[in-house]
Amino acid sequence: MKTTRRAFAQVLGAGLLGGLTGLRCGLSATGGRSVMFHMGLRAARAPGEPQVGRFTTDTGWRVELTAARMLLGPIYLFENPSPLAGTTVRGLWRGLGELLLPTAHAHDTFFSGGRVLGEWDREVVFDLLGGDGATQVLGRSPGIAGEVRSFSLLLQPASVLGPEATSLGGHSVVLEGTASREAREVMFRVELDFPPPVELQRVEFVPSQVELDDDGLFIVEPRPHAWFSGALFERLEVPEGGGRVTAPPESQVHRALFINLRRHTAFTSAWEPFAP
Repeated sequence: MKTTRRAFAQVLGAGLLGGLTGLRCGLSATGGRSVMFHMGLRAARAPGEPQVGRFTTDTGWRVELTAARMLLGPIYLFENPSPLAGTTVRGLWRGLGELLLPTAHAHDTFFSGGRVLGEWDREVVFDLLGGDGATQVLGRSPGIAGEVRSFSLLLQPASVLGPEATSLGGHSVVLEGTASREAREVMFRVELDFPPPVELQRVEFVPSQVELDDDGLFIVEPRPHAWFSGALFERLEVPEGGGRVTAPPESQVHRALFINLRRHTAFTSAWEPFAP
């Protein structure tokens, strides 16, 4: 893993940098008790599914992932609730998704999270299917005791990690699996890239409801079943004679995943006691 604090702060500007300074330098001096907690990652199961990476999409395709790796981080935990939790705004985002057009957010809305209560300032390559759904503990982080109501993270090009990200082949996210519906079966591979600008890398305003305290484990949970919302596998051109198809960037499936991965519904969080 490699720290990216300097580059991230330079892009986002003094507003976020000030929040991070407060987190490191003013924990006990102003506005809160300092704590040390653990940060972790765990892939979320789809509702009613016993296994990670198996789900039925809203378009009726049964998907079974055989590979799912991604690069994510840094992660920031905020005190203010997500402004996207309301019904009206959620409906607006759904409409934008249906248009399958990339969206960007103004910098001033990013800072509406309020105080930064906790952070993981590094990147990590995460295998969503590894460990049979067990939590991958990243390490200890400083924080401020209080309720985390939202969080944000970045999706970045894997090249910044060098050989550590070999399994990604230089991409930010790699997904492989099989999608089936009725008598049709599509073996697919999707390679997603999230190059600059930061607006196309950032996942923000993710709702959370966690009481941050000492010695607990804050778990960020990617939700792969949510990423495939609206995906139309029937539009992929399967090679003659069968075989796996790599979804091109201009395909509907690729564009749907690119948008859905940056939605506030793409991730969730949990808080558990830390067991070494």
